[in-house]
Amino acid sequence: MRLLVTRKFRCILLCISLTLTFLQVSAQTTPVTGRVTDIKGNPIVGATVSLQGNSAMVMTDQDGRFSIEAKENDILQLTNVGFKEQRITVRAGQAIRVSLEEAVGTLDDVVVVGYGTQKKKDLTGSVGVVKVDDAKKTATYDVAKMLQGQVSGVTVHGSGEPGGYVRIKIRGVSSFENNDPLFVVDGVPVTAPFDFNPGDIESVQILKDASAGAIYGARAATGVVIITTKKGRAGQLKVNYNGYVGAQFNPKKLSVTDRVGYQKIVTAAELNAGLGIAPANDPSSASFVDDVNTDWQEEGFQTGLIQDHNVGFSGGSEAATYSVSLGYFDQQGTYTGPQKYNRYTLNANLGGKKGIFSYGAKIAYSQSGKVAPFNDMGSRAVFGGMVTSLVTAFPTIPVKDPNHIGGYGGPAETIYRGIMLNVIGMNALLDNENNRSRMLGSFWGELALAKGLKYRLNLSYDRTDWKDSWFEPEFEMGTYYTNTLSLLRDNRGINNTSLIENLLTYKLELNKHSFDLLGGITYQYDRGEGIYASARGLTMPYYPNFEQAPAEGKTVSSGYQESNIFSYLGRLNYNFDDRYLLTLNFRRDGSSRFAPGNNFGNFASAASAWNLHNEQWLSLPDAISSLKIRGGYGELGNQNIPNYAYQAFVNTNASYVFNGVLAPGTTTVNVVDPSLKWETKVTSYVGLDAGLMNEKLTFSAEYYRNTNKDLLFPLPIPLTVGSFPSNVISNAATMRNSGLEFNLGYRSQVGKFKYNLNANMHTVKNEVLKLGDNDDPIYGAGSKTEVGRSVGDIFVYRTAGLFNSQEDIAKHAQQVNAAPGDVRFVDTNGDNVINDLDRVYQGSAIPKYYFGFNAGAGYGNFDFSMFWQGHGGNKVVNGIYHDLMLGLYANYHTDYLNYWTPQNTNTNVPRPVIGDPNGNNRLSDRHVESGNYVRLQNFQVGYSLPAGMLGKTKILNSLRIYVSGQNVLTISDYKGYDPDFMSDGLYSRGFDIGSWPNPRTYMFGVQAGF
Repeated sequence: MRLLVTRKFRCILLCISLTLTFLQVSAQTTPVTGRVTDIKGNPIVGATVSLQGNSAMVMTDQDGRFSIEAKENDILQLTNVGFKEQRITVRAGQAIRVSLEEAVGTLDDVVVVGYGTQKKKDLTGSVGVVKVDDAKKTATYDVAKMLQGQVSGVTVHGSGEPGGYVRIKIRGVSSFENNDPLFVVDGVPVTAPFDFNPGDIESVQILKDASAGAIYGARAATGVVIITTKKGRAGQLKVNYNGYVGAQFNPKKLSVTDRVGYQKIVTAAELNAGLGIAPANDPSSASFVDDVNTDWQEEGFQTGLIQDHNVGFSGGSEAATYSVSLGYFDQQGTYTGPQKYNRYTLNANLGGKKGIFSYGAKIAYSQSGKVAPFNDMGSRAVFGGMVTSLVTAFPTIPVKDPNHIGGYGGPAETIYRGIMLNVIGMNALLDNENNRSRMLGSFWGELALAKGLKYRLNLSYDRTDWKDSWFEPEFEMGTYYTNTLSLLRDNRGINNTSLIENLLTYKLELNKHSFDLLGGITYQYDRGEGIYASARGLTMPYYPNFEQAPAEGKTVSSGYQESNIFSYLGRLNYNFDDRYLLTLNFRRDGSSRFAPGNNFGNFASAASAWNLHNEQWLSLPDAISSLKIRGGYGELGNQNIPNYAYQAFVNTNASYVFNGVLAPGTTTVNVVDPSLKWETKVTSYVGLDAGLMNEKLTFSAEYYRNTNKDLLFPLPIPLTVGSFPSNVISNAATMRNSGLEFNLGYRSQVGKFKYNLNANMHTVKNEVLKLGDNDDPIYGAGSKTEVGRSVGDIFVYRTAGLFNSQEDIAKHAQQVNAAPGDVRFVDTNGDNVINDLDRVYQGSAIPKYYFGFNAGAGYGNFDFSMFWQGHGGNKVVNGIYHDLMLGLYANYHTDYLNYWTPQNTNTNVPRPVIGDPNGNNRLSDRHVESGNYVRLQNFQVGYSLPAGMLGKTKILNSLRIYVSGQNVLTISDYKGYDPDFMSDGLYSRGFDIGSWPNPRTYMFGVQAGF
């Protein structure tokens, strides 16, 4: 379905744009000149002079002089590295002279924390501050994706699928259930940020420990991401445009066999199994295929377009300010079939102050549509996922075949023997659409009751409407993938969240003592409802609707759920003489997700800091401008579990035939633990922050240790209970995460050349401490989670080459059905039998370290930046390579051409054999690779037009153009598409089973101010 904005919306947008452009053109600009010096009167060369709320910018010359186009009452911002910023209001005919004072770095920068703000110098907790301008250089629809590599302690993984979900974890795995952090947008907690436009963001802070996040209590165990969007500032109307267009493509192609190579290997596999050659691969057969040689990667991947456009309007007076932005994002996938995501956004913030009353209001609206490749085929299995199905498809099958219903190719089992999914054809025939709209509205009002005492009311409403539709027509693509009855599915629903918060704050200054107190009560109500319908056998499948299906082909179901949380909260910030800092947090949460008696939890934290640089008795070198030691301890709760998890359900429609008579019955659907309670996270940390040379050089280091206890964990129960799954979720597990975090920054200027460097790195050590009463390990297909190791460690068979003779087999431990050319598996436990007990540890799926490095520079009107990120110390199971080395009916990696034969024994590639009697394909160290990689994630070069050229336009205040590359270079030994793949499985997070590869992107962008 084509996703189009409504005509009404387009008309409104056009009218607003024309009106505001007219107003802007009507406003006249004139050259404003001036001189910038230090407090001694020496000229400052290369100081930046810009217009507030605008991207217009010039730099001072060798004598500190400048000239910039501006209007009366515009506000000039004058900045330079190592000096305090100054702002000057333009007056008619005024020549501006400014003396800049040396600054003590960025210690006075304001950081947004839970329910308030603090100066950076007053922070005691672990708060990561994102450099938003750097993060925005990542072209993405999702706020979470742009955080990758930007902050220590934060890991981000996502696939290259347009509109695909992005996973973010803060300081490791915190739960066996949901590890997604809490997102707070302009003070409103939200479940996910992907409906919000990254272009609207002004700041992002990440609360990583209990002392910073305990104020959010039950929802902060997995971390908190606080997002603040752009607000209006007093002044004349400002109009800004920011947009880019680009091209995306898959940067890597796997080496797979062509028709000749495929037929050679599959013929050997059939002969080794004692079978005859399939007619399609037998040159002596009339059905031999020699006129088809499909390159499925060439056919399946394309160059897709990506574009993002944002227009912002801001201005107002001290009594009322406004900021309104409109955004459009569109991304075509790198897959040839129907793969697309687009989104329209509106973000409006209003605010003001009248006497003792301050207020603010927000409306954010988004409408998005996603056309996605299929995820599953119901009862018809998909071989390893869409990407894997694409690369393993037979090169002897054409993409299109007019002789088949639907017009796409597929193998007939009698000719080809094997089955294969034509993913290109399937996606062309199927219709899989996901549409959603979201509206977030909020209002706050604040009343100054007395000196230092304020009351604030926050109200918000968050609504999401979603619809998922699926249509599957009649088709024939070979023996297995055939559909004789068309299928229509429709799944839609509404989620609502209402929030009310009453807060009191009190600030008191007594000589050298400073107190900042917060107290409040909050209530949140969530409700969701949905309906599902399906129909088979439509009479007019090319115009599908439910009316076309017979009554017996229709099914309808619905669902409804609700939850609420009621909380008390309090915080004390104490500061003595800017030397000793103390923060105390407390929150009591009551959640309906837990059974009565266990639904309330108390969460508290304490943190302190010592500003050593403010101690008179401590003589520090002059180069040290700041030095702080801090530490904290606290507890957080986790309520990220399904609703009604403590309640058992029964099926009242369970019937069974006894003696030919249908007897009604009731069965247990699930077995539950009625005493479910909060998961609790205990955090502790110590940290050091330092600044040198007036904060030109900054450094921070922190050690953290987090213990997650009472984790919800599936305990096995006897099969005789009759429950499926045969387990009960209970608070029965404990794990710990610990690590180090480092941040280093440097900024300087040499003449007109400015540059800045920022690096971050963190380590993660995950350890499981308890798994139920008996500490029984959890086994996956190639993983094992056990006490003393990390979650989802890779446990597979160890190999020792191949058998070359029956004599080799006879001397080895028992391997049933082994033959010369088969894999020799190591008998690791010495029981002389090769079985599941011989699987051994091959590495951790969790990287030991992550890093990010940003570098930026500017000279004159040119600017340059690059961003590197990566991780290391982990192992991954290359599932795609595993499936390309099966030796069965599927295409192969070219490595398989070196398979074992009696004449080719100097190889580690086993003989191909249909049926795999020796189990050569069981997961082993043959499929385990290093997960290390280093990536040039972003590279950008920009140019800003000089002020003299802008003045001639009479319209433009600023104009910057740039070119950018994303995912430009990856240094890795990984044989798959992308070592930074998406893996949802908690116990199999190191398994690449066909995650859509992240594309390489080249873009051209424009930033303009009017």
